[in-house]
Amino acid sequence: MTTPIELPAQLPPLREDLQLHVAAPNRDGSPAWTIQDPLTNAFYRIGWLEFELLARWSLGRPQEILAATAAETPLEPEEDELGELYAFLLGHQLLDIHDVRYTRYLHECRRSARAGRLRWLLHHYLFFRLPLIRPARQLAQALPWVEWVYSRFFALTVLILSALGLFLTAQQWDSFTASFMDTLSPGGLVGYLVALAVTKSLHELGHAFTATRYGLRVAHMGVAFLVLWPVLYTDTGESWRLPDRRRRLAIASAGIVSELALAGLATLAWNLSAEGDLKQALFFLASTAWLISLTLNLSPFMRFDGYFILSDAIEMPNLHERAAAMAIASLRNTLLGWHEPDPEPMPSGKRRLMIAFAYFTWVYRLMLFIGVAVAVYLLFFKLLGIFLFIVEIAWFVVRPLMKELRIWHVRRDEIAPGRRTLALALFAAAMLLLLVPWNTHLDAPGWAHPRRQHVLYSPLPARLVKMPRADEPVQAGSPLFSLEQPELDYRATVAQSASQTLEQRLRGLASLPEGEEKRAPLTQQQRLHVAQVQAEHAEAIRLQLNAPFAGVLTDIDPELAAGVWVSPQQPLATLIDPQQWEAELFVPQQALGRLAVGNHVRFYPDAQGQAPVEGRITLIESTRTARLPHPLLSSRHGGRIAALPDERGLTPRDTLYRIQVDLERPVGASAVLSGQARVEARAQSWLLEALKPILIVMIRESGF
Repeated sequence: MTTPIELPAQLPPLREDLQLHVAAPNRDGSPAWTIQDPLTNAFYRIGWLEFELLARWSLGRPQEILAATAAETPLEPEEDELGELYAFLLGHQLLDIHDVRYTRYLHECRRSARAGRLRWLLHHYLFFRLPLIRPARQLAQALPWVEWVYSRFFALTVLILSALGLFLTAQQWDSFTASFMDTLSPGGLVGYLVALAVTKSLHELGHAFTATRYGLRVAHMGVAFLVLWPVLYTDTGESWRLPDRRRRLAIASAGIVSELALAGLATLAWNLSAEGDLKQALFFLASTAWLISLTLNLSPFMRFDGYFILSDAIEMPNLHERAAAMAIASLRNTLLGWHEPDPEPMPSGKRRLMIAFAYFTWVYRLMLFIGVAVAVYLLFFKLLGIFLFIVEIAWFVVRPLMKELRIWHVRRDEIAPGRRTLALALFAAAMLLLLVPWNTHLDAPGWAHPRRQHVLYSPLPARLVKMPRADEPVQAGSPLFSLEQPELDYRATVAQSASQTLEQRLRGLASLPEGEEKRAPLTQQQRLHVAQVQAEHAEAIRLQLNAPFAGVLTDIDPELAAGVWVSPQQPLATLIDPQQWEAELFVPQQALGRLAVGNHVRFYPDAQGQAPVEGRITLIESTRTARLPHPLLSSRHGGRIAALPDERGLTPRDTLYRIQVDLERPVGASAVLSGQARVEARAQSWLLEALKPILIVMIRESGF
């Protein structure tokens, strides 16, 4: 209800086109009704008192209405209560008034609405609706064709197939997450937007057909613009006419059920499809439907389906507003020592749940609004993106906070002296915590490996003759792999034979008078053959792979065996020095100024049972890392660094810099180990650490 106003001597009549429907009883058991305005398709819930007053509205005079209601019912309405109802009907234009003053009042309301269009635009630019059609007749005609969707057999079938799809996905979870990383690209964004349009269209059709199935009229359908992306929407406001709460819940949950069914079936189809465009499209549908349903639509912290389902399930309309009012009153009384009564009487257990729900809602909305603001900044061109980011944060985050702080300032004299001191102390402590440079460490992902390691390759295509055993200590210079190439032996034999033949001819020419003239070219040829023999022998020696340093041989190709041919591009094994290890860590750009050579590092290997290892920074690179040195660092392979694949390897998505660390002792038996390191850094305040990335972006984007 609205604030009561002065009642006229004769009340204007109600509009004749208004409709009254019996609604589900209130939580306390009292009856309730719903007023439907056919012009705007708006619905207004009223209680027993309002119903009895409206039933006698035709009497016209306020005193007669109040007297008749008191005489004919157990109720004893006051004039203020009738004034509240009159103000409500007047404000929502539910009265049949033909008066110049009322026309002037409506004109002023419309002019105020036009003056607030900029505010409306700023508030609704991320989501607004454009009605297009009135589909009630088409939905009624199409309903028999989709009636089978509401059968128990179909529901059970979808449930079983979805469970099977989730089970199969769990068996190849790495592949599913890798597919997600593959979609982090402009083309992937387009795919997600298309999948979002399909998913939301099916969602709204679920609402529409379910409402039609229960005999309700879908007033209109159109296009809703979600971050300026068009999706289908359906107006199912008439569901408030239904007195059966289960049917209202069915309409409210039909969209989520449709999305979950699509997600489950698409997940199963993704598992059964071969690699290609179809599998990628199914992944877009599955991931989008799961994400939208589980994180947005099911969430009761925004005014999406989950909120209306919860409100109807616990029979508490306007849940957000009532919980927020309860939490604000509790916050003021606790922090400021005020004695505000609760907005409505409520059992203590339920009151605590309402307050907790309000706090969760505030935190959820803060995170969501910041995320949406960042998305808006990234989606639009630079100037508009920055402007919309500021609008989003100012409107949804700063504005409500400043509104409450303004109330505290106006009523500051009501704050208890002890609470005022406590509030100042808490504020000072928070500022100290945020501003004083307490943070002397930073975390960085990376990997550890032996400082000296040598990958063994065959210098030529060759056949393996002899190979060592894995994980055996070897000494420097000891033979490891023995290879042969028959063509080398053949060419060496041919060259050796030719050299011997020429040598015999040269000896025969020594006794002839003209021998000196013929000896020069033959000598040159004989030297060339000798050089070829030496070269072939040198190549044969290269095929005997020896240890360049003492260490342990690891990662021997399991397919190697005597007689197997190998190529020069095929790694045969890796020789490591297990006594000296180093780590490579990757830190963001804003952390470089806090690091210095010699800083202490503690590396925590991911392998179970491995104790942390101490170390010192020996090198800080001044250029960003263009490629990850090992696939295990990438999130595609279970690592901590988001990377995008290309033809040359894995490129870090973020700007990262490599730092090299000498470790004091070996980390483990494996050749490489991923992990997380805690790095000693120059002290920095938490507030500056949080603001620094924002300042970097602002400076970077300051040039238009």
